[in-house]
Amino acid sequence: MYNQPSKRNCQNDIVCTQPVFDPNTNNNHPFLPSELIVEILLRLPARILLQFRCVCKLWKTLISDPNFAKKHFLISIADPSMSHHRLAYQDRSYPLKSLFENPSALAIPDRFKGLENDQNFILGSCNGFLCLYDPHPDQNKIIMYNPSIHLKSNSSPQVKPSPNWGMPCNGFGYDHVNDKYKVLAVVENGGDDINDEDVGELLTKIYTFGEDSWRTIQDLPHPPPIQMSGKYVSGTLNWVARRWGYPTRYVIISFDLDKETYRDVLLPQNVPDADYMCIPSLCVLNDHLCLCFVNKTHLVVWSMEEYGVVESWTELINTPREKLTFLNPINTYSIIELLFISENGVVLLMASSQLFLYNLNSGVLDHPFISMDKLSACDLHIYRENLISPQ
Repeated sequence: MYNQPSKRNCQNDIVCTQPVFDPNTNNNHPFLPSELIVEILLRLPARILLQFRCVCKLWKTLISDPNFAKKHFLISIADPSMSHHRLAYQDRSYPLKSLFENPSALAIPDRFKGLENDQNFILGSCNGFLCLYDPHPDQNKIIMYNPSIHLKSNSSPQVKPSPNWGMPCNGFGYDHVNDKYKVLAVVENGGDDINDEDVGELLTKIYTFGEDSWRTIQDLPHPPPIQMSGKYVSGTLNWVARRWGYPTRYVIISFDLDKETYRDVLLPQNVPDADYMCIPSLCVLNDHLCLCFVNKTHLVVWSMEEYGVVESWTELINTPREKLTFLNPINTYSIIELLFISENGVVLLMASSQLFLYNLNSGVLDHPFISMDKLSACDLHIYRENLISPQ
């Protein structure tokens, strides 16, 4: 049994120099082999481990070791519980487990620390890191941030050429081939001078964290995607877009973070475009790319069981709309954002700027008690806590 360190000791980072478990002493306390202690620590949530750094010098050294942090993260990925997951919103985060287990209780957020301001936009999440964009004209930069340990990377160079440029599309992910994190940004000249031939110009740029410049790359093969933030899965970023031509067809733009090339990924072939009563959206559930939309009668979610293989699309959810009264205001311009699905079939989703918890088995509908301003589809991100320092 571990005694939680006192708040005073943690705040002053006082460490002990004696072993916590010593087989040579004559006391009656049970002795645990160091290998077993390490295995136990590896399975604890990151925030508890941060407190346990105060237990003794040995534990502080162990928990601060980069190899320990990487192994801890890999083990957390295999953990089916929600102990390591949090919901990020603006400058704060909420424990996902408490939202699911006690939605009627007011969720208490943790504020992000170690940032220069609290007005950043969250562009995406990947492997426990958040990609934050500071839109202030004097900044106009992007960082990678670990909210668990309150550490950030060096800032990127400015992403937009001038303040009147916008950013209609972006994506953040991990290039596992080169062990690098990258962010893609599509920027658009939003000038108001109708005589300026460059108004409306699009540039597609990519930045590799740890480098000192943005690179301009080939533009997206289709018009700017409907969802601003690309969804990361299997070394790729993904957006739903409309193909040029008639009739209009939806397609997934897939960007390979290693090769930095695009390809089209087809949507489920037996779903006609006429079925989409709202804008189809992408999400990642259980590490699978998923497509979510509402038709005339049902909320439908398809899961791509093998990334890039069209034949592997499998219907995951098909729930009658009559059970989901919050879908009544949905129209052709609406987006349903699926955020998470638990082991027992409870889905966290956003619709009509509100959060909902829906039990697919019992039909019970809940509203997480969270104090938030009016939400948009790009405000919320799920991340898994870790101890790894950003690049």
